[in-house]
Amino acid sequence: MKKWTGKVMAGTVAAAVLFGGIGGLTTAPKAFADDDITYTVVPDVSVPLHKRVDLGLNAIVVQASGIINMSVDDFNAELKKGKSISELARTSGVERSELISRLVNPALERIDNAVSQNRITEEEATQLKSEVTEKFSAAVDKSGYQDKFSGKYSKKLKLKTQVDEESVAKVLGITEDELDAAFSSGKTIADIAKEKGLSEDKVVSGLKDELNASLKAFINKK
Repeated sequence: MKKWTGKVMAGTVAAAVLFGGIGGLTTAPKAFADDDITYTVVPDVSVPLHKRVDLGLNAIVVQASGIINMSVDDFNAELKKGKSISELARTSGVERSELISRLVNPALERIDNAVSQNRITEEEATQLKSEVTEKFSAAVDKSGYQDKFSGKYSKKLKLKTQVDEESVAKVLGITEDELDAAFSSGKTIADIAKEKGLSEDKVVSGLKDELNASLKAFINKK
């Protein structure tokens, strides 16, 4: 009997609020085959490319401050004085090349994961990889650079940071020191959970009570 191949579109996965749109925990779709039919799962290109893979470009200050072991508030205060991220890193003993490498590598890993999970194509991955170093380099050299999470996005960021590190570490099954080290290397909670074999739903469920308390406080804040 003749075989034929049909293609079906992979559905997008809505990320939980906790992860800020990062879909690093979805299980890679697989091709299913029987004796007569083979189905190949392909990326849903109707969804904008940069929404299918988060490169971390909206949180460069947060990532960089962790790399040089400086609080985000202090880091932003120095940037507002007109300094650049690369200047602040150099003052802290981190060379520009090392800083960019530590910012870029997690983004490249996310791109490769997105390809393996059929969220983006190989061609799209090549496009994103060509953008990554350029975008991070421009950001770290810009005087007074600010993340998109600053300003009008600050309330959203404050809402997300209401979950304390102790609770997050407990749900992930690691120590607070291990959590800090992971953040300093540019990893997200989603990245750490994936390494531990935990699903996104499992982590969200573990933090649900504390998140609910934060949300109630947030919506009642004057």
